[in-house]
Amino acid sequence: MLKIKGIDISRAQEQFDFTAAASAGVKFVIIRAGICTDEDTYFRRNIEQCRKLGIDFGCYWYVTATDREELDRQINACIKTIGDEKPSYPVFCDMEEQRQIDNLTSKERTDMALEFCDRLNKAGLPSGVYANPAWLESYYQKERIVEKRDIWLAHWTESPDYPSGYDYGQKMWQWGIDSIAGKDVDGDICFVDYPAITAKWYKTHIKATDKPSEQVKPATPTVKTYKAGEAVQLSNTALYGSSTTSQPANHLTGTYYIHTADDVLNGRIRITTPKGCSAVTGWVKVIDIGGKTAESKPAAEIRKGDRVQIKQGATWYGETNPLKDWLFEKIWIVTEVVGNRAVLGKDTNDIFDIQSPIDIKYLIKK
Repeated sequence: MLKIKGIDISRAQEQFDFTAAASAGVKFVIIRAGICTDEDTYFRRNIEQCRKLGIDFGCYWYVTATDREELDRQINACIKTIGDEKPSYPVFCDMEEQRQIDNLTSKERTDMALEFCDRLNKAGLPSGVYANPAWLESYYQKERIVEKRDIWLAHWTESPDYPSGYDYGQKMWQWGIDSIAGKDVDGDICFVDYPAITAKWYKTHIKATDKPSEQVKPATPTVKTYKAGEAVQLSNTALYGSSTTSQPANHLTGTYYIHTADDVLNGRIRITTPKGCSAVTGWVKVIDIGGKTAESKPAAEIRKGDRVQIKQGATWYGETNPLKDWLFEKIWIVTEVVGNRAVLGKDTNDIFDIQSPIDIKYLIKK
């Protein structure tokens, strides 16, 4: 059986000496990515040090939630924090709050841990559950986790040479306190070759921001069409100098005309004034054009549970970067609406779960 030496750390270790850890034979580090909805203040620094020294790393997120709403926010924060880091060890769900014991049933606690794992998997991150024997025996529904999820077992003994008497099929074991360069850290042993396992896992799991496989047949998007010279109404509409510039040069209100009908790039189209003028005034987002268009309809009210398609030219809520083309091809289910902000969850084929916020003006109700 493999016995790979590792440690787990958080901001508690502050400016941890990774060079000393590597010299002490540490082959992997499980880094706390965050707690609740907050990123660990040393997370980025710790990842950078691991990469610099060639040390494999995984992550854990300390989950404090006691209801689904709170859990949703914490999972979203975890996914956003880790992003595209691609850890070579899993991202573990760490639940150990007394209020979770006091206010939740074993089923509810288990549901939350499994939802954490499932959501991370769909976001393109391998996952697992961190737990001690008390949680596995008394606070989780053990039969739903053991041998079904990767377990990082916390059971302290005198040393890594004095094995735990518990066997839950754990892939990793937190054995107790180790000391490196004068700082106490949790010592861990891994029994599997996680870098090899996760390398294969990443090849077979796709996240929502990647391009889907060719086997997924795209739906035909609904796109507005225009004729050259067609009048359009603008109302404080952002005017861009090109199809790619991120900041608008001006804002226009009034009647303008389509310059070239088939010239839509990055969701923008060229406009001119007056009608028939060859000079280009600039570029506007197709989605921002008001007035009469070939397919314009009154905006439908968007509610939780609605099926929607994303309009061409849309961006995520509060962001300016263009979306991946394949996102426009899917029909998405709305999971939350607050004011003009909606959150998109799964697609109707139940393949992707993006959990991403977007302005409702960018949605077409299907």
